Amino acid sequence: MKEKVSKVNGKKRTEFSSVRVSVTAKERADSLLLTINKKKFGRKVKFDDLFELAIGLVSEEHCKLLGERSLSNEDRKEQLRQRYIEQCGPISKDAWTGFTMTKEFHEFLKEQDSGKGAASRVSESAALAG
Repeated sequence: MKEKVSKVNGKKRTEFSSVRVSVTAKERADSLLLTINKKKFGRKVKFDDLFELAIGLVSEEHCKLLGERSLSNEDRKEQLRQRYIEQCGPISKDAWTGFTMTKEFHEFLKEQDSGKGAASRVSESAALAG
């Protein structure tokens, strides 16, 4: 959300930009705001206030997890190929496809899996859930 402050006739005026969200995300935000605004005193909490707070709570772990979630299977396959190239040298995409059907590929996968560590995979899942 881009906020722009401009002066009109000596007064500060804040401009907002629109953000596209899914219907379910908007419904969840509206529901939260209804709950938050059930109070006798104080100003009304707006979506911008809720959004600013939520964005501030996003950690580096969340960013990594969202990045991982955005990858397609083809992206993951290419990442594996790039790791293989780093460790073993160049391999064409066609040769890589053939390699994925060998016993050596499964050993390579086990190496990659053990290098990442099961604990980090569990913590990634828990970070987004929590």
